Amino acid sequence: MKHRILFITLTFFLMELAVHSQENNVPTKQINHSMHTWTGLLTTHRFSDNWGMTADLIIRRDEFLKEPGFYFARLGAGYWFSDNISLAMAYGNLWLYRPQLRDKNFILEYRFDQQLVVVSSLWKFNVTQRFRIESRWRERVEGDQTVGRTFSERIRYLYTFRLPISKNTSVPQLMFSNEILLQFGKQIVNNPLDQIRLFVGIRHSLGKGVAYDLGYFPIFQQTAAGNVYNLNHTIRLLFYFSTKKSKLDNYNLQMEEQE
Repeated sequence: MKHRILFITLTFFLMELAVHSQENNVPTKQINHSMHTWTGLLTTHRFSDNWGMTADLIIRRDEFLKEPGFYFARLGAGYWFSDNISLAMAYGNLWLYRPQLRDKNFILEYRFDQQLVVVSSLWKFNVTQRFRIESRWRERVEGDQTVGRTFSERIRYLYTFRLPISKNTSVPQLMFSNEILLQFGKQIVNNPLDQIRLFVGIRHSLGKGVAYDLGYFPIFQQTAAGNVYNLNHTIRLLFYFSTKKSKLDNYNLQMEEQE
């Protein structure tokens, strides 16, 4: 009887020890905070009512302005069904700063995307929705060198609300946007939800196809580790330049969103 009680007690003790060990091995959530700045120029040129091209350049600086973050260049062609609905395809290169590399400072990403943009209105808001699908070829880093490339795809949905606060076009509009980025691929295991990008700020038209937006741009990103997240507190300043040639010789300002 004593042996049976001792056996049961020892069994429960080992079970408690195993459960406690498993709990200790469960990774805890870790959030890394950083400061970034984004600046860029996004251009749209309409050759006609239906056809046009886009060319974008985005620069990110890390630790506010101290270090390089990335450089992104994108060139594309688009078809406008109307001023409110358009389809586009584009190719882009992204140079991501990696100072730990032995033979170079940047890793390269090739990117091809297709997108649909729909512009509408809701109450007093101007609403822009963008659906984008990206194919990405990225250099993979191991230690202090790159070893081949990985392929993944990403789906992005962006919606933007702009609220005019005056009939005077020289007065900036209030602006809010949110973008959700989902990624898929053989190497994507722990972080299918890649990023959530918010923006709160102003958009100001300077006339003649020139505008800018300025505001706070927090980016919440889940890393490949699964339990490690990056929260990038970003100041964003983007300039927009747009031209249009029309049969009616009228002018329309087209505005796209960030990288």
